[in-house]
Amino acid sequence: MSSIPGGFWSFSLAFASALLLSLGFTPLVRALALRAGIVAAPAADRWHGRTVPMLGGIAVMAATLIVVAGFGFSRQTAMVAVVSALTLGLGLLDDVRSLKPVSKLTVELVLACAVVALGHKLPWTGSPAIDALVTIVWIVGLTNAFNLLDNMDGLCAGISVIAALALCASTEALNRYAFVYTAALAGATLGFLRFNFQPASIFLGDCGSLFLGSSFALLTLSDDPDAQRGLISALVVPVFILLLPIFDTTFVTVSRKLSGRAASQGGRDHTSHRLVALGFSERHATLFLYALAGAGGLAAAGLARSNVESVGLGLLPLLGLALLAVQLAKVRVYTGSDFERLRLRALTPLLVEITYKRRIFEVLLDVCMISVAYYLAWVLRFDDQFRPVYHNLFVVSLPIAIASQIAGLYIGGAYKGVWRYISVGDLLVYVRGVLAGSAIMVIALVYLFRFTNYSRSVFMINALLVAALVVGSRLSFRWLGDTAARSRSIGQRALICGAGDGGALLVRELRNNSTYRSIPIGFLDDDPNKQRRHVMGIPVLGTTADIESVLARHAPDVVVISSERFNVAALLRLQLACDRVGTPLKQMQFRLTDVELGPLSLSTVAELEKGPAIPQ
Repeated sequence: MSSIPGGFWSFSLAFASALLLSLGFTPLVRALALRAGIVAAPAADRWHGRTVPMLGGIAVMAATLIVVAGFGFSRQTAMVAVVSALTLGLGLLDDVRSLKPVSKLTVELVLACAVVALGHKLPWTGSPAIDALVTIVWIVGLTNAFNLLDNMDGLCAGISVIAALALCASTEALNRYAFVYTAALAGATLGFLRFNFQPASIFLGDCGSLFLGSSFALLTLSDDPDAQRGLISALVVPVFILLLPIFDTTFVTVSRKLSGRAASQGGRDHTSHRLVALGFSERHATLFLYALAGAGGLAAAGLARSNVESVGLGLLPLLGLALLAVQLAKVRVYTGSDFERLRLRALTPLLVEITYKRRIFEVLLDVCMISVAYYLAWVLRFDDQFRPVYHNLFVVSLPIAIASQIAGLYIGGAYKGVWRYISVGDLLVYVRGVLAGSAIMVIALVYLFRFTNYSRSVFMINALLVAALVVGSRLSFRWLGDTAARSRSIGQRALICGAGDGGALLVRELRNNSTYRSIPIGFLDDDPNKQRRHVMGIPVLGTTADIESVLARHAPDVVVISSERFNVAALLRLQLACDRVGTPLKQMQFRLTDVELGPLSLSTVAELEKGPAIPQ
């Protein structure tokens, strides 16, 4: 904010004023929507399960524009205010009368063309004609991206607050008036979020989501027809600030097209919905997406104030979203007929490779991570000297680095594991592969260039970065699954007796097997060294002698003994305490039994083998 005169005070005043106005306006708009009957009723293609008033976008717009009017309008902010208000009117009409998608798209295109005709554009390519077309697509696409993002309590509003704050931090992309407008938009949306976070008492409605989307799209435009901003401030910063809405829209559109569904058709197939299907609670799914949006915003703010070498760091959020897309792509959100259509489409082989086998994706992902790591290693080592002195050495050796590291990972066995079940043994495989790749790379450079002018520290840094990225990408699948399991809020609360290997096995089974519908809440264990500790993130609440107090304090729905070998006295104590309060007592059993299927024939086996090629 320092590049704008009085930036901090302008931001504080605009933000606080809009926040207070929004906190006052939102209850009034909610009462108005209820009285007028403009509410969102539960539907098969909607996520909410209760009737909620809409029109929250009116409160956000009113608070924003009142504050901006107090500071004064510029040519650009006047355009933003008028066009976003017209877009809100379009959304309001849709909230009341349910317009056809083609009608909304037509109006949006007309407004976008009018904006371009007035000389506002994205200076991305240097060609006026191409910039005009790109700007139209940007305005229409981003406006609808926020509309699609409004699919769970607090999601669109929260992401908008984060995006607005990131845009304020990237002041190179804003003039003084646009800066104040964005600060007011952040405050107004945060005030509305007070009533919209889960469980929401009011929704933005199409009027609100379209207003926010068009506002962000227009604020990122240049009001100078001859502007030629740098690549980072003109293109990279806006994209990273709005990375999550862009990602969600792209992901949903591709998924629906592959399954034969219209992109404009509503559904429970958004990023947030897939996270819930994976096991996240609604609140945790929303907070997780907030964190992703925050990472994109931080990357954008850093890039806006840095040189082009920092683009390498900015690629890390993109890699993270690529990993998330692959993890969520395997979550089944469509019904039987839609899923069959998805399997039989022309693009299915690529989808199957990425979603089920994932080997091609692993290699392509590793190529990206190796490139980023090698780039960062040179930048970290030489900093300002990289571009003028060492850039050519980097370019010449990059293909060697990629080929060597991929070969090392392949030789080391990195492409034989299953990410979801990564273990310590797998980590050693990845480290061995990285070291092998580094050795191959150094040998190749010595043979080809005699290692002239190359720094050994670059390759040490590169090995550490490659290892961190490769291992981190593999761990991300397990981390996401475990996090989803831990955040599950629906199911019977289970107290586990025994925090040893059996207890850890039982926790994994209860978390991963949805048929049990159980949520581990704590352990009891007689080992004094485990008291007041956590096992797999679950606290040890006491010993078996404390069973009565633990039952009274935590009221579990079931008590589960994690081992067949259990002290008889402790077992009796548990049984008496559970019987006294009526809590079921169960015991985990692990045993090997003979398989008895009766007489079989080869024809029976052949018949059973005729099934779908893809796991359902």
